[in-house]
Amino acid sequence: MEEKVATIVPARLTAILTEGLRGHHPLFEQDEIRDAFQAPDSALSAADANEVGQVLLTVCREPAAVARGSIDALSPASRVALIRLYFRLLDRAEQERRLSH
Repeated sequence: MEEKVATIVPARLTAILTEGLRGHHPLFEQDEIRDAFQAPDSALSAADANEVGQVLLTVCREPAAVARGSIDALSPASRVALIRLYFRLLDRAEQERRLSH
C-alpha cells in the first residue's frame, strides 16, 4: 500500500505542477489567485497551518474535483496560504526545469 501511495502522490503533484507551468491552474480561480497575492501577509495559526497541510495531502492523493472541494472548504486565510504555497512550488519546479535543460 505504501508503495502505491508513494507513486501516486508524486505523480498527481507533478501533473498539477506541470499544468501550472503551462499557465493552467485548475485548482484555483483567477480571482482567487489575484486576491491571494493582493492580501497582506499574515501569520497562520497552528490550526490554519494544519488545515493547509491536510488539504495539500488531499491535493496529492485525490482527483482534482475532490481536491477542489477541500480547497473551497478552507478558511480565507488558509486558502491564501495554500495558493501562495502552490506558486512557490511552481517557482521551484520552474527553477529545476531550467537547471535540467
